[in-house]
Amino acid sequence: METVNLTDQTGQPQPLAASVRKRTVRSVIVAFALLMITLTLFSNTLLTYSLPQVTVEKPAPGFLSHDVSGTGTIEAAEIADLNVDTRWTVDRVLVKVGDKVTAGQTLVTFKTDDARATLLDEEARYEQKKLSVQKLQDNLIEAMKAGNSAQERSLGRDLDSAGLDLQIQERKLNQLREQLAHGAALVSTVTGTVVELNATTGLAPSGSRAIARVTDESKGFQFKTTVDTSKAKYVAPGDEVDIVVPSLNNARLKGKLNAVNDPLSGTSGQTSGSGAASATDSRKELVVDLADNRLKGGEAGELFVSKKMPQSRQLVSNAAVREDDSGKYVLVLKEKKGPLGNEFYAQRANVTIADSDDGKTSIESGITPIDQIIVSSSKSVGDGDRVMMAN
Repeated sequence: METVNLTDQTGQPQPLAASVRKRTVRSVIVAFALLMITLTLFSNTLLTYSLPQVTVEKPAPGFLSHDVSGTGTIEAAEIADLNVDTRWTVDRVLVKVGDKVTAGQTLVTFKTDDARATLLDEEARYEQKKLSVQKLQDNLIEAMKAGNSAQERSLGRDLDSAGLDLQIQERKLNQLREQLAHGAALVSTVTGTVVELNATTGLAPSGSRAIARVTDESKGFQFKTTVDTSKAKYVAPGDEVDIVVPSLNNARLKGKLNAVNDPLSGTSGQTSGSGAASATDSRKELVVDLADNRLKGGEAGELFVSKKMPQSRQLVSNAAVREDDSGKYVLVLKEKKGPLGNEFYAQRANVTIADSDDGKTSIESGITPIDQIIVSSSKSVGDGDRVMMAN
């Protein structure tokens, strides 16, 4: 069989098998290179899609707003305790708890039959004593005419004693008349709402409690609630606040903050002293003055007040601010050139916080207005981690 020879580039003859083998090797090398490139691109694509997806924002100037709220009860600023000097049996109770009353209105009447009978008896005794005094005066005149000095001295002493008895009886009569004039009925001295009533028909009131307690509308009402100290620092006496009252169809009443107190002591200002803080150290009581003729006292309410702070230079979302043992920080999105294009990664930036509200945080230092701050991510992200921008 005859061997076929080919000529290579130098003009030298070359066997056909060797030429085919070289072409095959070249094809394999090219195919391998293409495969490696494809695998590299594919693996890079897989890696990219497996990276945490992040959302970012740039710091921007703006205003923080601190919202302070709390629930509590509306109470009368002052309550009048109403009593009578006597403890006679109750005849009629003309009002009930919750009734609105006016100054001068009769609330309770008392049985005075026995007292009036006693007054008549005492008036009769007073007349008897007057007659006794007159008789002694007549006897004294007779003794003086007769020149009986011993009898004169004795009658003089008896007359002085009778005169004193007459004065005592007169005071007793005046007291009984005063009691009947002012103790026969319990009359309200203020206009307001009855909040307590300790009177039962047929029984004498207890001496240990006021017969009735009535709010004094002329003194207005107060709303009290407690809030965290961290919130209370943003309000001060004199601030105008809103109180929403559900029982008045969610009416929004305007009030003025009267005081910021320590809940237990009821004194204004911050608690001082050393040692462990009590549970109430983190709370403050807000007292608000209200004036509205629809109020009776006892209504539930909710306080709302919003304080706008001076403008901040750099605000970011609260979610962007992180904290660990080293302090507060944010993650800044950084970009660098990679073998297959631009790559993104997170870089830690320690920051100094000025203030924050329920949504935003004011940052004094650590970032610049052109930084892109990572706010959220699909996976946990740390300093130096590669990330990708969320669509």
